[in-house]
Amino acid sequence: MFINDALGTDIAISDNFAKETSSAFEAGLKGNAFQGRVNYELAGYFTDVDDMQFFEFFVGPFGLLRVVSNIDDVNIYGIEASASWQVTDWFKTWANGSFIESEIKENAARPDTVGNKSPATPKFNVNLGGQVTYPVRNWLELFLRADAQIVGPTWFHTVQENTQPSLFGPGDFSRTRRDTYATLNLRGGVQNDIWSLMVFADNLNKSDYVEEVIGAPEFGGSFVNPGPLRRIGVELSYRY
Repeated sequence: MFINDALGTDIAISDNFAKETSSAFEAGLKGNAFQGRVNYELAGYFTDVDDMQFFEFFVGPFGLLRVVSNIDDVNIYGIEASASWQVTDWFKTWANGSFIESEIKENAARPDTVGNKSPATPKFNVNLGGQVTYPVRNWLELFLRADAQIVGPTWFHTVQENTQPSLFGPGDFSRTRRDTYATLNLRGGVQNDIWSLMVFADNLNKSDYVEEVIGAPEFGGSFVNPGPLRRIGVELSYRY
């Protein structure tokens, strides 16, 4: 930390951290229509997080140091909704999503991050899907399922559009933001109560995205964990 202090970063992080607590409030409604074939839910929520725990990376003559800091006060709020429709006895479709706002209200560890977004909190999530379970024999059924997911832009650090001095020049934390991405997963085959034979394709659209970004501009860059690539396979299962 003495290196960052000498550079005038205004960072006040030590290897001591408090317990994270939160207070949550939620209100909404749910119901069904068309003789129960359509089910829906809608809710709004507000969460106040005190002492949110957050990992920080630093570098110095000691090597790499990963410490836990506390973000004093974070507000997270938004709306979420879901609906499912049993179109026929063998075909069902659904959709759900959420829109999330967040704000760092107080952060003694990094005072210049007040007003930024909560780390690892996507702006929105959308999930769409459909499933067919069609009997072809009295002992066998055809199974088809599709799932699409859209995840909104996500910051992975408290420092975002801000910059921080470092040994490597101005630390660019804008690289700790993941852009919106979408994935499509498919699964299909035949099954019964005892066994199933399925062909699957995960991330069929070959979306190029990152699972996580661990920002460490004071170290000279970021640690990036890439998301899974497209995966296609066959799965045989037996239940006993």
